[in-house]
Amino acid sequence: MKLTPPAATRFYPWRGYGCAFEVQTCSAEADKAEHTPLLLIHPIGVGLSRHFWDRFCQSWFESGQLNPLYLPDLLGCGESALPHVACAPEDWADQLQHFLRTVVQRPVIVVVQGALLPVAIALTQLKPSLNSTHLIQGLILAGPPAWKVMTQATPLWQQKLSWNLFDSPLGNAFYRYARRREFLRSFSTKQLFARAEAVDTEWLDELMAGAKDPESRHAVFSFLAGFGAKIMSRRSLN
Repeated sequence: MKLTPPAATRFYPWRGYGCAFEVQTCSAEADKAEHTPLLLIHPIGVGLSRHFWDRFCQSWFESGQLNPLYLPDLLGCGESALPHVACAPEDWADQLQHFLRTVVQRPVIVVVQGALLPVAIALTQLKPSLNSTHLIQGLILAGPPAWKVMTQATPLWQQKLSWNLFDSPLGNAFYRYARRREFLRSFSTKQLFARAEAVDTEWLDELMAGAKDPESRHAVFSFLAGFGAKIMSRRSLN
């Protein structure tokens, strides 16, 4: 099956920031209404962006699938703006809902990787209608962490303390250390891939390029500070 050339980066505004995304399709047939698009939410970590899904996209179309793939960069990641702010799952969920309403304008199936599950949960809790049609038709969890990990709330004071620690010369030094190739290799092998051989030169080069701008650290520090735990904790009590 013939694949389209690599998709060009496109941008849309949200809260005054420029947010990047791309659309991957296999052919003109993929744009037909009967093929529900997938919205792919990438994980957050050093150097990570929508390009986390590149190999998935290739395999998806090579297997004969026709559903279009929408790949946004979350704020603070990839080619999106890299502001010096602490983001919570509600912020990224609001960004994605705005993306669905203004760019995709069709119902989607959400695919979320790993510990970004709270963002997907927050997205489903937002107002779900678009011209009386549900924005989200399904939710696929790719490698979610243990439920105990996701539902153990981090106290607000501890989140703020962690953020302040990360947002300091010590945090900057840690980020420089975390951009090292060997650290990225170890993290990818332990946290992102089932097979160590998948962590190859191409993948590591992509991570190092994504982490080159030190301003990319703020989204990572938001994630590490534990701003995501409160969504899942509140959800588990309902």
